[in-house]
Amino acid sequence: MAHLTRRDVNRASLLSLFAAIAAAYGADAAAQAQNSASTRREVIKQVLPGDPRREISLVEVHYPPGTGSPAHAHANGVMAFVVSGSISSQVGEGPEQTYKAGDAWWEPAGAVHRVSRNPSATVPATLLAIYIAPEGATAADLMKPL
Repeated sequence: MAHLTRRDVNRASLLSLFAAIAAAYGADAAAQAQNSASTRREVIKQVLPGDPRREISLVEVHYPPGTGSPAHAHANGVMAFVVSGSISSQVGEGPEQTYKAGDAWWEPAGAVHRVSRNPSATVPATLLAIYIAPEGATAADLMKPL
């Protein structure tokens, strides 16, 4: 029997949450994407217990075909989960990778997100981003363009 750490359980729980949310949004979210620029929508924000006070935020990001976000940094770490389509991403000096629906990645605090775009010329893409940040952090605090 394999030994599970708290990190393994937390990761499995978050991936299960992402999968449930993805099933709820699925192709419907992609169909709603605009055709000119990426859009962001805060889905839910919740204050977490503990000291210091922190909030967890789930943000839905739509990328119409061929669009992306400018290079940016996150003051706090962020997890991303591709709901539909595919997303090309490069974090820090790492290689550019393309993630498909069901894939997820982690961006550590302070890392530069150099590439975040929909590589398809025809299919929209949607991702969910989860931020854990100080209480009261604004959207501008969560994603700072460079």
